[in-house]
Amino acid sequence: MNITELHNLISEVAESLPENESRQLLEIRDSLEDLGPSLWTSKLAKFANDMLDKSVGDWQKLSMLESEAESNGSIEIKPVYIFVALVIILVGVVYFA
Repeated sequence: MNITELHNLISEVAESLPENESRQLLEIRDSLEDLGPSLWTSKLAKFANDMLDKSVGDWQKLSMLESEAESNGSIEIKPVYIFVALVIILVGVVYFA
């Protein structure tokens, strides 16, 4: 599921929540640009988990939101991995040059 589909799922879930929780979820949804994808998806997963613990809202939609948020957050390439790959390439170029 891409970010746009996840954004649409959040809107669906928000409709099944009480007003205060719905407003919180929509604030998280709209904070993607401020937080970045990794922190954003982790906040979504935490919110969905909290709502499941409190038995608030549609259980099926919340569990889907939680699992999709967790799986989307795990695909981000961390800068340290890019740095390590560049170092390995640089060492290979220097070694074979």
